[in-house]
Amino acid sequence: MASQPNDPFDDLLTLEDTLYTSAHAQGITDGARAGRIEGRIFGLEKGFEKFAALGELHGRGAVWGSRIATSTPTSTTSTPNPTESHSEDKQTRLPPIANPSTRLTSNTSLLYHLTDPPTFDTSNNETAVADYDDRFKRAGAKAKVIERIVGETSTSANAEQGGEGANARGVRIEGKKGAKGGKGDDNIEDFAGSRLIG
Repeated sequence: MASQPNDPFDDLLTLEDTLYTSAHAQGITDGARAGRIEGRIFGLEKGFEKFAALGELHGRGAVWGSRIATSTPTSTTSTPNPTESHSEDKQTRLPPIANPSTRLTSNTSLLYHLTDPPTFDTSNNETAVADYDDRFKRAGAKAKVIERIVGETSTSANAEQGGEGANARGVRIEGKKGAKGGKGDDNIEDFAGSRLIG
């Protein structure tokens, strides 16, 4: 018995299924690749934001630590180096904190050591993230205590309150309504403007 020849319309009748299957497989491959790239970029952005905030606290701790007046006077017996005095004239010195209390000194030291970057584990696991969050929270509280003792306010506090410091640096303040006066901002995670949530 002779085999029947292939029907020329078989390919046309299954064309939709064939195209759907191949497009679906290609979409899964492209989506997985794009998802990994997008996830990596998102992770790098969030990591940068977290460690930039940590760096700000660490820098503030270093500045406060250097402003605390030391009790040891500088030696006047040594002959000054003319290059050093010339470079010191060009530098602006921060005003020292006169009569620092032991509470200020200990809080400044603790803030500096809590935010010391080499002591952080940058692994992407729960333990490292929990350690970072705990230390960052404690360091923020120490910074507020030091601000009250010294009698200064931070520029980040002004930014949170919508002060001019936020706009001068081009910082977008989360939770604030946009300039258009809409219900929410353009953040994808902002559901305030959703008619479903109310």
